[in-house]
Amino acid sequence: MDIQEFFKLLENHDWYYQYSDDHRAWTKGRNESQRLQSIIQEVPLYTTMYLAMSDYMFKPRDEREGLVKPKLEDYLN
Repeated sequence: MDIQEFFKLLENHDWYYQYSDDHRAWTKGRNESQRLQSIIQEVPLYTTMYLAMSDYMFKPRDEREGLVKPKLEDYLN
């Protein structure tokens, strides 16, 4: 998997799936999360990308103001 594909997975991931009342949404989110976890075990840069996106997504909204959402360009050399 190349870096663009992985970043797209991060952008499209439902980071809040565990709060869903819909079991189908929860199952889909859990499966995607497990897939992401297995991918980041393979490539150290992907771990960095995952952690940066996760940190951003789980910051309270008021703390996100002024922060820049991670972008693919941040990881391209």
